[in-house]
Amino acid sequence: MPDIRSAWEIAQEKASKLGGLSIEEREEQRRDKCRLLGESVADKYLNQHDVGIIEGELAKYDVSDKELIGRAIIRRLGQAIDLRYPGLLVEISKGILAVQNTTITKKLEEISELFQEYKEAEDKEREEIEKAGGEILHQMRISGSAVSRLNIRAKDDWGQKMDQISGPFSDRLNLLKQELAH
Repeated sequence: MPDIRSAWEIAQEKASKLGGLSIEEREEQRRDKCRLLGESVADKYLNQHDVGIIEGELAKYDVSDKELIGRAIIRRLGQAIDLRYPGLLVEISKGILAVQNTTITKKLEEISELFQEYKEAEDKEREEIEKAGGEILHQMRISGSAVSRLNIRAKDDWGQKMDQISGPFSDRLNLLKQELAH
């Protein structure tokens, strides 16, 4: 009577006939593993804003894996930078600096300056729209306590104006994010 073998034994036998992974395949698997781990760590950081998450995870790995994981973390955190959420930039910057703070500091400063320019452009546009709205209300003889502050964000014009203003800023931000990732 032939020996009864488990599915595991049969699979192992077939795998041994195929041979092992090549050096290139093993390296690609290692890079993929590090990339996925880095993205996971970055996502966890984005939810909790605790630099210890990044530092603790990086401390577990050797230099070559740490570098790949760090690049993935920086790339993922860079992707999360968005002009609509300027308050998040500070937290993202802290996370990026926890990975590497030597060459990246300059890029983060450029991104911060871009956010400041965008805020100034947004404030200027807001003032112009509020002024124009105030003039319309004045012409309609509506003033005083009847109008405390115009809600310009409720107007479709505001959204269109902001899309026009944010276009060039978004393009510049995307370039800086690409540079940050490399």
